[in-house]
Amino acid sequence: MDKKIKKILLLLLLSFSICQESVLLDKISAVVEGEIVLLSDVVLAANALATQQRINPNTDPEKYKDLLKKSSESMIEQLVIIKMAEADSVEVLDKDVERALDRQIDNIISQAGGKEAAEQALGRKISDFKRSYRDDMKGKLLAEKYTTSLTTNISVTRGEVINFYNTYKDSIGSFPTLYKTRHILLEIKPSEFSSEEALLKTKQIREEIINGLSFEDAAKQYSEDPGSKDSGGNLGYVPRGTFVQEFDQVAFTLDIGVLSEPIKTQFGYHLIKVLKRSGEKVDVNHILIGIKISEKDKNITYKKTAEIIKELKTKEDFITKAKEISDDTTSGPQGGYMGMIDLDQYQIKELSDIIKNIPINTPSAPVLTQFGYHIIWVDEIKEGGPPSLEKNWLDLEQMTLNQKKSDWYSNWIEKIKNKFYIKRNSLSYPQINN
Repeated sequence: MDKKIKKILLLLLLSFSICQESVLLDKISAVVEGEIVLLSDVVLAANALATQQRINPNTDPEKYKDLLKKSSESMIEQLVIIKMAEADSVEVLDKDVERALDRQIDNIISQAGGKEAAEQALGRKISDFKRSYRDDMKGKLLAEKYTTSLTTNISVTRGEVINFYNTYKDSIGSFPTLYKTRHILLEIKPSEFSSEEALLKTKQIREEIINGLSFEDAAKQYSEDPGSKDSGGNLGYVPRGTFVQEFDQVAFTLDIGVLSEPIKTQFGYHLIKVLKRSGEKVDVNHILIGIKISEKDKNITYKKTAEIIKELKTKEDFITKAKEISDDTTSGPQGGYMGMIDLDQYQIKELSDIIKNIPINTPSAPVLTQFGYHIIWVDEIKEGGPPSLEKNWLDLEQMTLNQKKSDWYSNWIEKIKNKFYIKRNSLSYPQINN
């Protein structure tokens, strides 16, 4: 019912032609079997791609327009695939969506040259982008999971790999030098003293609200959430599952208009006030007080990292320790394995500088990044150069397989789209400001 009401409201807003900048949010780029692709979502996705590919809309307008068209068509395809995936009961976990969002945001910030530059390129705060892009990311993961299941049985023969090599060897280019790399990550975690300090401040703000300070004014004055503080802490009218579990639970059980006790999440302490709630959606305000990391906390983590390095004599030692203690939940269970890294493309400079300089099968000294302290281990170095069947067989086999899957998908999606009602609207797309 909520979706139907939303669509009706959007169509009404369009028909009245409201002349405001925010009308962008109400324009419809396409419709797929009654599901809407909003122009704002298309622009948001294109802006993210433009930032990652370092395309300036003002100096490369044609390239940017191409990104907009591709983003719109990608969302149409995504809706088609989602409908098929839902029919087959395919699902993705919220934690996987959160992890993919974090990776995307880290990539955007890195490519833009910092958080402020990323927000300027995106045209919004990172926190707003994350909230707005969550549903799209969930759709991407769902579509990816479904299409992967369809192409699992596709394989290539030796003859196909040889034909691929003979056809494309002049355009493949040289392979880069790759470093087979592992790491152990120790996040810098605030001490109990830092946590208690943040809790005390949150309690003091709560007392001020109880004694007459409005929640909205308190948020503007104290909240450390840059995406919501200027709007009095308002996070919008959002569905269940938008927030982390601890926050979500309170937002959907707290009485309307009641000021919560301090709630601890991975971001710090929150004060929550629910404005309204309907079914699985809630309109909520919050105040965030982050738990600060002190120099003492950094020193404690550094010393712990240095002590661990003394225990790492072999690759087996490293793999075992990574599984036991690494705070990287993706690579840790894999013995810290980060993949075959091309240093020319790797985005974390602090790590790439270390990777190229440490001896093989030797732990690095502690390396500090925005994520915490790392210990780096390089298993082997695969020298790059012009492609050859003997030296690069596995790479060429994978490239052949990827192309075969891509060709299959292109043919399949065009046939599938013909089975759905799709209406594409002709709209003028705005540019982002750089």
